[in-house]
Amino acid sequence: MKVNIEEIEVKEDKTIKELMDELQLSTAPILLELSGRIFYPDAIKDRRLKRGDKVTLIPLITGG
Repeated sequence: MKVNIEEIEVKEDKTIKELMDELQLSTAPILLELSGRIFYPDAIKDRRLKRGDKVTLIPLITGG
């Protein structure tokens, strides 16, 4: 199974929630890596990103 980890460079100031909505990932099972730390998007949805910040999207494998 291949898991695609994607790094996004923020083009304009926005919140994590705005970025997730823009990428249509609001309900996707993913983690975010920012500044070497891993977060669930909902835990930091109001965090402000600046132009040029890099966010890594890490998909979670779900199911059972």
